[in-house]
Amino acid sequence: MALQGVFNSRLSEKVGLFRSNLYVHGIALGLAFILYLFAPHPVIREKLTFVDFLGGFLAPAIILLVAYGIARSGAFYATVAIVAAQTLSAALLDNLGLFGLEKRPFTFTEFLGGVLIVVGVYLVLKIK
Repeated sequence: MALQGVFNSRLSEKVGLFRSNLYVHGIALGLAFILYLFAPHPVIREKLTFVDFLGGFLAPAIILLVAYGIARSGAFYATVAIVAAQTLSAALLDNLGLFGLEKRPFTFTEFLGGVLIVVGVYLVLKIK
């Protein structure tokens, strides 16, 4: 993620955030199409719903925000904040059982780990 973010950030500095996002997704679409043509893929067995496609709607925002964050604060600081946010949001998704995930209540050690992540991010970003 950090490596891709650095490349995307450099591209966005040259052509702008939205155009770089278009380029990145265009390249990804082309590569995905090639893989689709040549790689085996499973047969669709269930009816797809709108929720199944939400990742595609979130992808441009994620690419934009990562490129913007890295351009503003550097790869290390942005990656620390992103990984912490991803970890905490994943814990919340699991805990609430959202989007078809199995509901998993927090344990004390998971809660403590989340607190340590937040403290770690605070310390890293405060030193900057």
